Amino acid sequence: MTGDTVVDEEKSPQSPTSPTSTVDTLRGDAIIEIEEDNPTPRPSSDSRSSVNDEPAQPHDENKRPTILRRITGSFKSVPEPPDVTETKTRTLENTPNGFPRLAAFQASEANFSLYRSFSYLHSRVLLDLQDEIRELENELDEFDWDDFDDDPDRLRSRDIDVTKAAGEGDARNRRVILREIKNKLLEYDEVLIKARTLESFQKPSDRNYRSVRRYHHNTKPLMDADTDSIRSKEDTVSLRSGREWATFDGGVESIIGQVDNWLKKLFGAKDPPLQRYFRTPELREKTTNNFIALYSSTRIDKLINVMITFVIFMLLVIPVIVMYHLTSTTTFIDAASPSNSTASSPNPADINTRDTINAVGVLIVFTLLFSAAMSLLTKAARHELFAASAAYCAILVVFIGNFTGPGN
Repeated sequence: MTGDTVVDEEKSPQSPTSPTSTVDTLRGDAIIEIEEDNPTPRPSSDSRSSVNDEPAQPHDENKRPTILRRITGSFKSVPEPPDVTETKTRTLENTPNGFPRLAAFQASEANFSLYRSFSYLHSRVLLDLQDEIRELENELDEFDWDDFDDDPDRLRSRDIDVTKAAGEGDARNRRVILREIKNKLLEYDEVLIKARTLESFQKPSDRNYRSVRRYHHNTKPLMDADTDSIRSKEDTVSLRSGREWATFDGGVESIIGQVDNWLKKLFGAKDPPLQRYFRTPELREKTTNNFIALYSSTRIDKLINVMITFVIFMLLVIPVIVMYHLTSTTTFIDAASPSNSTASSPNPADINTRDTINAVGVLIVFTLLFSAAMSLLTKAARHELFAASAAYCAILVVFIGNFTGPGN
């Protein structure tokens, strides 16, 4: 939040020694501080209206903050009052069973926001509107050809056509047909654009779809006839958007849940030990059901980013170390030394060729591993996958070119 703070010249006159006489405009972030219950009144700084008999410096030096306190005081965090930190969370158990509890469950996590897109009904409506517009188009063509033979001026002038149509009363004419076509086109375009938007929604992953089906199986919030919507898997879309949610991410979250349950049984804890690290207090308050585990997507994303960073680091460092040892100059120096110059000693040129081939093999293997990691750990597009693999391969090729050869 930004704002302007303007100094009023009439209320705050500038000092004659001020270097500038213009009004300063300050821009910055507005920070709301907690107001103290008993604020200490500030002493008046106007020395012309009263005479202060007290000395300018206080005698009690202990009340005076030191420089260290002044520096570290701004970094100390003041605990917020309860009315600021208090939050209200809708829990599943405090919601009536049925559609209300099902709505609370699907709203508790973005992965559970699965709904039908009704693509079949959109197609039926679009086909019906399309056929109605087609009939109006044929009717408009008939009027155009009739007027082309009988009264061609109506086709050449809109004013003439409007005037003659007004004189025909309630008879069906070109003006009426064009108005109907306009209304139908607006309706058709709106449905067409909405259908196109629904097609761009992501399909739910198998893991998220099974989670919602398991919730229906365990709690049975609806009657059997009302659960047909969740059974239409091919017609279900997810409202989740934002960060790419690859299979690797879901697998990591499943592993965390399994490890959490194993540690709970191992140590006999009341709550899963990893819960405090991967669940926010609001998520823990949403339900007391032991079969529902709500993990913070933000914290899971941080763990995934650390793991992906480590994998990329290893894929860059390991091939460089391996190729450095393959193209090390020590081998060529030992082979070229007079003490090893025997008939059975390998030729340095042969060693160079062999190590270069081995380095190229390492390059191919790690380039394939890098492409596989990009494909599994992310949802990169095809052109992004090609570009990243080409850049990775180019780095290793440059390394081979700089360090391969007896003279290097």
